[in-house]
Amino acid sequence: MELKKARENLDNIDQEIVLLLAKRLSLVKELAQYKAENNISMKDLDREKEILLKTSELGEKHNLRKEYVQDIFKRIIEESHNIQKKDYRQIIL
Repeated sequence: MELKKARENLDNIDQEIVLLLAKRLSLVKELAQYKAENNISMKDLDREKEILLKTSELGEKHNLRKEYVQDIFKRIIEESHNIQKKDYRQIIL
């Protein structure tokens, strides 16, 4: 494969990743509203552990290091918390 084609393929994958992240955060906003309306805690440590376990296991099946996948998903979870906090404040005000 030539360099230009490989880079185009990487660019396409990067676009897909960004679109999936945006889609995920859109769902997070919906969850924030539901949690605020139903007086449910924004953080669910058991759910976070479950996400990290499932995604790292999936990553290992695809030859990705566990720590690599966990680092990515910890950051995704952190951003989800930030959005939920922001939206929660807007909902209750």
